[in-house]
Amino acid sequence: MRLMPWYRFGALLVLAVALAAPAAAQELNCVVSINRQAVPGSEYEFLDELRTEVARYLNDRAWTEDRYQADEQIDCDVQITIRQAVTLSTFSAQIVVQSSRPVYGTAQRTTLLAVPDAKWTFGYTRGQALVYDPNRYNSLTSVLDFYANLMLGYDYDSFAPLGGTVYFERARQTAELARGAIGATDWQSDRADEQTRSLLIQEVLNPTFEPLRRAMFTYHYTVLDHFLVEPEVAWVEATAMLGRLHELFLLSSRRRYVTDLFYAAKYQELTDLLIDAPQRNEAYALLSEMDPSHLATYDALVSGR
Repeated sequence: MRLMPWYRFGALLVLAVALAAPAAAQELNCVVSINRQAVPGSEYEFLDELRTEVARYLNDRAWTEDRYQADEQIDCDVQITIRQAVTLSTFSAQIVVQSSRPVYGTAQRTTLLAVPDAKWTFGYTRGQALVYDPNRYNSLTSVLDFYANLMLGYDYDSFAPLGGTVYFERARQTAELARGAIGATDWQSDRADEQTRSLLIQEVLNPTFEPLRRAMFTYHYTVLDHFLVEPEVAWVEATAMLGRLHELFLLSSRRRYVTDLFYAAKYQELTDLLIDAPQRNEAYALLSEMDPSHLATYDALVSGR
């Protein structure tokens, strides 16, 4: 089993019950949706099968060597919107991937990752089964592999400092396969400012952004998981974390994909968390400088609810 917050070890007291529990679940619990309104017609009805195939591919295999219980699964949402039929079996699409994990001691969940990926071209034919092969590039399954490992990496980083490295490395390996593949132009760009999968995983694993990954652990394990028990301590830790992220911000002359994703997932939650904190003015000064795109939300820290 994975390393869990300290109060999860109380489960050992009910070991006899656990021994009688169902077999361990797989890691991902993804809800998959397919929108093909842009390609109506009977010749594309087979795309309706893709939802089931993608859900099976993500949810029915073991992505790690750890044993998960049902309440430890990573809840995720995968939305695929078909934009155009390039041929009868090649499609351009958008994929939006979101994952979350529970905030322990509460009934709430916190978003770990929310990625809108608007540039995806893949091949799929009627009756095609999706086969896992991490050593061979496939325009459809390699993207699913990439995001499965990305979700795992973010989840493990939230339970242990840099705990997701092995899964981020697997995502990077998939991106490297795409680099040499014919037609895999949706993985990278000649434009330095274009947000691509290859750029994202490069930034995640870049030592420069290690403070952001460590902040993922601090924020989820030290702040959120313990907020109900010690809110004052959590506020101090959250503000100190923002201070460390500000140091990272000052090192870069432009916004980065990996930090954009962090604030896109956390801006409302950070505001709600800190709105009653004695440090809310300090938090506002840091957040408004680092993430001006969500300034209207952060304004509540200084103006009140």
